[in-house]
Amino acid sequence: MKISFSGIFKNKTLLYFLLILLLAFGLRLARSVIDDKMDKDSVVYLWMAKSAAAGDINSAVAYNVRMPPLYIFLMAAGEYLGIGAFNAGMAVSVMAGTLLLIPVFSIAKTLSSDKIALFASIVAATHPYLVRISAEIMRDSLFLLLIFAGLAFALKAAKGGKVLDWCIPGVFAGFAVMTRAEGIDLVFAIMLWFVLELYISFSNKNAINTIKKTLASTFCLLAAFLLVTLPVQLLLSETSSTWGPVDYRIMSFVRGFTELTAKEVLKLEKH
Repeated sequence: MKISFSGIFKNKTLLYFLLILLLAFGLRLARSVIDDKMDKDSVVYLWMAKSAAAGDINSAVAYNVRMPPLYIFLMAAGEYLGIGAFNAGMAVSVMAGTLLLIPVFSIAKTLSSDKIALFASIVAATHPYLVRISAEIMRDSLFLLLIFAGLAFALKAAKGGKVLDWCIPGVFAGFAVMTRAEGIDLVFAIMLWFVLELYISFSNKNAINTIKKTLASTFCLLAAFLLVTLPVQLLLSETSSTWGPVDYRIMSFVRGFTELTAKEVLKLEKH
């Protein structure tokens, strides 16, 4: 569907949203120009990006072997192309913080109405915390964009979408986990939704069809997630990087929780 320039002015919701989007970009750009302070982590990111751009990936990775690679590699690409790691990192943060309004608007509109979606967009555009993290050399702005985009597509897939539609949240979850380890939470949240669907389906007559669809959706989600993350993990395996789709801290927590639960069960059985 084509949207003409004159059609934008006829669609008040779209026009208001574009104005809010412009406001968000202006606030973030102004903050990036005014605020010249850098967090200590930002200095580390710059050093890692410049080292990677210079071809010394091993040294860059060795500085923090658990670092998810996406934001650093985007900064390194900017350094390699002559833009500069600082400018590239700032551009990614500002643009990600601005584009965050799109999934926020989509989620609010899907769950409620255009008015609520516009209100949610205004909050996201002007919230001091979101403006601040969108004007820093930090991963948070990009991470939020990827998580909310994944949620927006997951919500659409859950509301009667096709099985293959679950591939898109899997892709965004993959990029999210390559930005921050907490990105795996999106996969866990969707998997929990699938479990609830299966539980509810047992009381319906079409339980078999629901089970088949849920299993197929789960496969699409995980397949897309792994197709995005595993090649990167394989490439980084040639360095000292310990990064993986599932952070070792999460695996340690799951293992510890499982062991503790098993011990408690054994105690109950003895009594």
